[in-house]
Amino acid sequence: MVSLDPQHLPKCPINPERYDRLYAFNQGLDDQMPDAAEWREIRIKTGQPEEEVYRLLPSAADFECSGYLTKSLVRYIQAASSSAGMMMAKPCTFHSHPTRNPYLADVPSLQDIHSFLFYRHLRSVTVGATKIWVWDKTRATLGTVRKLAEWMNANHFRVVNHWMRKDFANWQTMYVQTVMKHLGWVWPDTIEEMDAQWPRMLRKVFKIKVRIFSRDPGVTAR
Repeated sequence: MVSLDPQHLPKCPINPERYDRLYAFNQGLDDQMPDAAEWREIRIKTGQPEEEVYRLLPSAADFECSGYLTKSLVRYIQAASSSAGMMMAKPCTFHSHPTRNPYLADVPSLQDIHSFLFYRHLRSVTVGATKIWVWDKTRATLGTVRKLAEWMNANHFRVVNHWMRKDFANWQTMYVQTVMKHLGWVWPDTIEEMDAQWPRMLRKVFKIKVRIFSRDPGVTAR
């Protein structure tokens, strides 16, 4: 018998109503979409294994793709070269990294990590150059989300104003760095260290469930 809950979709680690109440702090800002989004679709076969589903997700050399998964569809749009609007209230979202620079494409950005904690989605899938990584919120992750909510309630507007005055062109980047430092993230010194350490760091610091698949079904990823 085929499961009514496909493996490519997540389960909420707590009661969904409690989860929604927890995320009241982000003021319903989960969905950040361009005004003229042209949606495309890829069909998911019934009973298709989880890894095969993730390998259906699109990517490109010089722009990002973003979207979300349902039981039977991947719905996505073509986005910008270094950012993507997303419907992050959906249970399972995804985006791709441009593959023109394979090394950078295969590591998450700090913004990616912050977004996973700040927005409501339960699972985030990222398509890199050679890897696909899947993040799931666990019950333990929600402790970090509560810490983020408390910090924002006490500091958000003050820190935004500080960085907008000090470095207007980069205030959003600096704001995210400030938040993530408070949550315990220490950025590795080099991209090589980031590539080697980020899965362990996300599991240890934020209690995020991290799984990594190879984009090539014949290759094993860590």
